Amino acid sequence: MADDTADADDTADLPEEALAGTQDLRVAAVAAACTIALTLGLRYGLGREIPFVWRLVPLGPYFLSLFTSRLDLGGLDTPRTWSALTVAVTLAAFAYFGFVG
Repeated sequence: MADDTADADDTADLPEEALAGTQDLRVAAVAAACTIALTLGLRYGLGREIPFVWRLVPLGPYFLSLFTSRLDLGGLDTPRTWSALTVAVTLAAFAYFGFVG
């Protein structure tokens, strides 16, 4: 029988330093996956070749999250928000380089 009293959030018992590292890894994993997906989607999906620097665009929100980690952004400073921003930037880059540029 499953334990219904368990927290849905597995990170609730972690110290703050470990929690920050875990959240950083989540955003980094999404940024890495989006970078790979953008490159493969453009090259093999649409047959487009774009310069290397533009293929790294999905890493921008990740680095922005690192640089703003000391600022108090309130409820917006969550891994989910940064991951959603990374996916949105990736989709915008895919649309621009795939269909417009």
